Amino acid sequence: MKKLLVTFLIILTGVLSANAQVLSSADVKASVAKILTENYKKMTDADVEVKVTGTQFAQLQLPDGAVNYKIVSGGDKIVPRDIKRVDVYVNGAFIKTLNLPVQTSVYKEVLVANDFINREQALTKDNSLVKKMDVSMKMDYILTEKMLEKEITAKKAFQKGEVIDRRFVKMRPDVVRNGEVRIFFVSNDSVMVSVDGTAMSDGMCGDYIDVENKNYKKVYNGKVIGENKVLVNI
Repeated sequence: MKKLLVTFLIILTGVLSANAQVLSSADVKASVAKILTENYKKMTDADVEVKVTGTQFAQLQLPDGAVNYKIVSGGDKIVPRDIKRVDVYVNGAFIKTLNLPVQTSVYKEVLVANDFINREQALTKDNSLVKKMDVSMKMDYILTEKMLEKEITAKKAFQKGEVIDRRFVKMRPDVVRNGEVRIFFVSNDSVMVSVDGTAMSDGMCGDYIDVENKNYKKVYNGKVIGENKVLVNI
């Protein structure tokens, strides 16, 4: 009887193994990193490198079938270091959730100090240069070569090779508080109408500021898209 039971268990184990698949830690990390990279490339024109730095398993045993991963949290924002919650599906059926540490690097051509730049010194093409750098820690505060067309002054000293952070420079804004602006009202990506307005605060390209319609004195919040130009979605 014992011999029959052992034989049955061996056969059952063989059947279960035949209907299962084993994925290595490296396979899982590569698949999740690829998904995150594709997501992030929709958010930026920079070069993005994503690395899943570890797993709590050497191998992942799953039922046989097509494996898919869904980033449940952390996939909609680029963060240098984060824990991503990832659901695993096989043939569309939920199997388990993984918590994976991820490191993301974002490389972009930005302004870098070509020499020591003192406080209150103007930024020029002589003391700055364009260099591809990892800006994942300060993506919202970088300066590009085009910004050298503006009057820019350092608010702090920059060491040679340091990325120039826009939080520590003074520059003439694209829109000046109480200045005249052209407000473009947009619906479904099409410009519906444009009117004259007044800026309620200073703003650079990409900033959101309040603007007042001169005719109706109504205040809107819009995105600065150029010198004295503000886009309002309606």
